[in-house]
Amino acid sequence: MFCQHNTHLILQASLTTVINTIISSTKRNRSAPHQAEKIIERMEANKDSDLRPDVVTYTNLIKVWVESGHSRSADRAEEIINFLHRRYDEGYKECKPDTLVYNVAMNALAKSDKPGSAKRAEALLNRMQDHYYAGDSDLTPTTQSFSTVIQAYANSKDPKGAIKAEKLLQTMHDLEESGVGNVSPNTIAYSTVILAWRNSGGRDAGRCVDTLLNKMEQYEKKGLSSLKPNYISYTNAMEAWIGSRQPESLEKVEAILERMIERYEAGDTESAPTVTTFNVVMKAIMHSKLPAKHKKAQHLLDRMKEHGALIDKRVRPNQITYNTFFSACAWTSGSAETKATAFSMVLNALIEMQEHNHLRPDLYTWPAIWSACRELLDIKRDMARVNRIFDLTIKSGNVNEYLWNNLRNILPAQYLQRKLNTSDDIKQITVHDLPPEWTCNIKLGRNRQRGGKGPSKNNKAKVRRNASVSTT
Repeated sequence: MFCQHNTHLILQASLTTVINTIISSTKRNRSAPHQAEKIIERMEANKDSDLRPDVVTYTNLIKVWVESGHSRSADRAEEIINFLHRRYDEGYKECKPDTLVYNVAMNALAKSDKPGSAKRAEALLNRMQDHYYAGDSDLTPTTQSFSTVIQAYANSKDPKGAIKAEKLLQTMHDLEESGVGNVSPNTIAYSTVILAWRNSGGRDAGRCVDTLLNKMEQYEKKGLSSLKPNYISYTNAMEAWIGSRQPESLEKVEAILERMIERYEAGDTESAPTVTTFNVVMKAIMHSKLPAKHKKAQHLLDRMKEHGALIDKRVRPNQITYNTFFSACAWTSGSAETKATAFSMVLNALIEMQEHNHLRPDLYTWPAIWSACRELLDIKRDMARVNRIFDLTIKSGNVNEYLWNNLRNILPAQYLQRKLNTSDDIKQITVHDLPPEWTCNIKLGRNRQRGGKGPSKNNKAKVRRNASVSTT
């Protein structure tokens, strides 16, 4: 009897091991969910409960579906929950649903991009609570249960997603006060609600996240360290202010940065601003209505370099920093002299980016640079600067379709014809017709001519051959 029982345990453990192995290989094997389903289906017919798949097995099955990224993952998760309830009602005690399988199923819905997934996740949470209040302690909701549904609303495109997420946060507080000890709100729950407001793009998003941050800081002062804000909370709050498009958005974003630095200097390493945080501030400058954006952007860039050199090297400017800096400067308004100053800052930053920081301009850099050229220069009168930027651009090998269209819109057709040493209509020359050295660092798709128009093969060869010998 002892040996038989041990054999059953070994077989059950073996089944779990097989499923876990399938989970680990899911991303490499797209058919993994179906393989797991077939194994479990064969085991379901066993008369011995020790040899049948249990709730742990089905929990892992949902994980296989989630890891696969299959479009049916969320649907299958709900189906498995329903199956477990039916199976348990039929007398298969090993299939009794528990908190973990519900949390995993709700996570599947939170990761789904199908419309209504967040509502479906909340429906599972409500079902879970109904069982709990009916006396089923195996389905006690937890902090993770609520946080997962809050994440689902943060990921959703529901215009009221942030409001629903905040209501769930309040429910967590209410349940905790009523004696349910496993649903205490924490930093993750609050930060995810802030993320929901950020993603909402609502005009009141900034004010709502300010209220949430103030609550977190108040709880922290009362000794509740599990509710203290961190750099994620603060950075997402900045994004919410930018998305709210309020006149005071930039001021609020800068104030949050100062709070983070102050907390960090007081010893709170979890609030230390990262390079992403500073980049968000740069983004706020870019989106602001401030006329002299270039001055504010340059000050922030200098501050990042100083902070990165003396305090925390993780906040040194990166490609995103410079790209956003270029865009911010491009939208500087004012006199011709002011715009010339802004463009000088752009040019100096581009040189600095390449020579001193060893950062390579990427596919976003050159469109930002040319946007600055269009907005800040008189293309015909500032041809020396235009030539310099153009030469750097084509040497980068990053001229893709988007950038080529920009160049055709910004630069005179005659200028581009001289550079390509061709008399062909510039409007008819596609990115596929350009010299290989102009496009060597990008992936070009198939050359599909629209409407049967475009240069012939002979013209393409001519453009490339002529451009390679052009010194104009």
